[in-house]
Amino acid sequence: MKQRILDRARSVVEACVHKQYGNTSLKVLAVDPEVDGYGDEFLWISLKYDDGNGVEDLPDAWERIGLIGRFQTELQDVDIEAFPVISFIAESDLEAEVE
Repeated sequence: MKQRILDRARSVVEACVHKQYGNTSLKVLAVDPEVDGYGDEFLWISLKYDDGNGVEDLPDAWERIGLIGRFQTELQDVDIEAFPVISFIAESDLEAEVE
């Protein structure tokens, strides 16, 4: 995937997250192109959520499923056919890696 297409994909994903979850700490960490075992390209989207203060900003299971569809629709609207695959990473896990 060319860098300009990857940059466009990241912009689309960030806009979608902001529109849907603007009031939370859910943030895009990375949007990386990958190829599966069949040679099909997909986008590995890493999202960070805040799990501190006893309150998780992680969307519930149904929201996470719906998010894949929203990403896919938004990406297709800008001619990006790569399927979105999402991983959620707790902020505390990122902090633990730094220590």
